[in-house]
Amino acid sequence: MVLRVSCVDNNAVGLLGIQQACKDASFHWNGGCHSLDEVKPMLEADTVDVLISEVRIGKHDMLDYWQDQSHLCPATKLIVYTHNGNPTHIARAASCNAWDYVTKRQSIERLIQACRSASQSTPLADSFILVAKEYFRCVPDYDGAESESLTPRERQTLAHLAFGLSNREISSSMGISLETVKEHVQNVLRKLKLKDRTAAAIWAIRNGLPKMDIPPRFVIANGEE
Repeated sequence: MVLRVSCVDNNAVGLLGIQQACKDASFHWNGGCHSLDEVKPMLEADTVDVLISEVRIGKHDMLDYWQDQSHLCPATKLIVYTHNGNPTHIARAASCNAWDYVTKRQSIERLIQACRSASQSTPLADSFILVAKEYFRCVPDYDGAESESLTPRERQTLAHLAFGLSNREISSSMGISLETVKEHVQNVLRKLKLKDRTAAAIWAIRNGLPKMDIPPRFVIANGEE
């Protein structure tokens, strides 16, 4: 079966480049989209196996959109292809079950490999999504006596807070209910005597939260284009 691929991106030149790369790889090019309004009918019609997308499409956040709409076509796999290698976006992509996260500092062949891995339902060993999921699966150790009062699940929650994930994203990432996430967040704030989520994130970073293992050459700092 020929892999059906589509892409949503504001950049027309970028779309043409991805289209040509997909055709060279003998994929079926199912068309490019310039807005998220064009994506929903495609998902409802089940006409795409792999959807390639930037993190942001115009003023809209693709990762928020994917959490809301991916149920329309569970078999479709999202590959994020973006200039932004910020670990927070990688963590968010992992939480919404994106298939892979490829930065535009990597080769176009790496994107094609991600598409092929999607067709085989076998993630690539160097997938940033796998890195993020493994990172959050392992409970990090923190310095300071205050952290000893946290349960393993509260430690995991704190790690997610440090990356700026929402309660809904934490719920999806950890496989627990939204109400349980809220309870963990409140327990973290109470036990560490912190006033809000931002303070919790700062506390985690200052008290030994390890960095996600993303090679620096693929990471773009906030605000850099």
